[in-house]
Amino acid sequence: MAIPQLSAHPSISQSLNPVINRRDFLGLAAIAGIAAPSLNGALYSKTARSVRHKIPRQSLDDLVEQCRTQLFDEYLPFWEHGGLDREHGGILCYLFDDGAVENDRKDIWYQGRAIWVYSYLHNEIDPKQKWLDEARHIRDFMVAHMHQGDGTWLDTVNRTGEPVDGIAVDRDGTIYGALFAAVGLIQYAQATGSQEDLDLAELSLRKSIECYEDRTYRGGMLSDVQATGLRAQGVSFMLVWILPQLIALDPDTPLRHWLRAHLHTLERKFWNPEYGISNESLFHDYSRIPRHANRMVPGHSIEAQWMCLDAARRFDLDSDPELFQNRMLRLIEMSWDYPFSGVGDTAYNVFKTKTHPAGPDFETKTMWAQTEVAIGCLLAFAHSGNTQALQWFDRSWEFLQRTMTTPHGVWRQAVNRKGEDKQRAGISIYRKGNFHQPRALMYIIRLATQLKSGKRVPIL
Repeated sequence: MAIPQLSAHPSISQSLNPVINRRDFLGLAAIAGIAAPSLNGALYSKTARSVRHKIPRQSLDDLVEQCRTQLFDEYLPFWEHGGLDREHGGILCYLFDDGAVENDRKDIWYQGRAIWVYSYLHNEIDPKQKWLDEARHIRDFMVAHMHQGDGTWLDTVNRTGEPVDGIAVDRDGTIYGALFAAVGLIQYAQATGSQEDLDLAELSLRKSIECYEDRTYRGGMLSDVQATGLRAQGVSFMLVWILPQLIALDPDTPLRHWLRAHLHTLERKFWNPEYGISNESLFHDYSRIPRHANRMVPGHSIEAQWMCLDAARRFDLDSDPELFQNRMLRLIEMSWDYPFSGVGDTAYNVFKTKTHPAGPDFETKTMWAQTEVAIGCLLAFAHSGNTQALQWFDRSWEFLQRTMTTPHGVWRQAVNRKGEDKQRAGISIYRKGNFHQPRALMYIIRLATQLKSGKRVPIL
């Protein structure tokens, strides 16, 4: 089903000007009476932060309707064609465009993510038993066939739950799979009141943190760095995203102090003030890796800032939410592809190297990272009324709608600089994303609803 655009933004092929024209801003920002931003200006000025504009209710209604249509009429029906395994449980993510199964492997990442999506959908968007039933079928398979009894999880099993690929705990030794399993169980426990699932989630988190704090941890290894126990920005922002959801159910959890620790780590360690970027990897003691100090992964860095913004505004953690807001806007401005739109999200180098030019890499723009830009910008506007944040939401949302949507309902993995479909290196073309798209749609529904009501509520 074709969805009308909120913004009447012409495609790049219709414009002779390689820099987006100010007249093209006809979306939410323009409706709210906000002038287009200076492309080279300071997006995080005090003036921009202090001015609050109101978006007309009809525009927010249109945005919510668009997101609900893409969620309920397109995304969710796709998974019923074959991705949801009715016979054995769990979810299959290697699918043809018609939903038929291409490969019967079930990865822990996607089981945990799917449990989170269906549970959050039930908890926050549409409290139908159907969604909770889907979460339960996936949860039962994951716990029965992938949990190893001590808070660790098999990385991959086949359709019937038998281990494959010879991976004992998680992909390349990382803890991300266990973290996704934990957050899925947290949302499921919120829906069901299950203490068993909440306890298993806490066990998985404790085991993951214990593994990550070990100097022999190999999950963040770099090919050009001879060291173990490396710190990953992704681990810190995952914990900053997950722990508030746990605390909402268990305010006295002993894991609570890790929220403050990792928020401060993202604020004070991964952020590199010398270059105004957020590094992806650090040594175990959180000191900088010299050859990586001028590098970042913009998609992860932008995602980290909005998660810190949301955590900082909800908890008294000695961190200023606007600090993260301003950093996020800076990173978007630095990484934006002005001629063709979208963020160059995979790599950024402050200095030219033998293999990479200075600045962002625009050759691959991933769907997951573009959704993080949209979430972060609308969250920042809802938080502070920051006009630049709303302008960047308009631009990022237009890019997502123009380049990432597909006729079968699941957005494509990535596009090239011009917005044409592109396969991600090392990733099957049949792997369908089951997390970033629905999370963005649900978060934007909640944020737009919040803006209509004038009430400030958390989105996590």
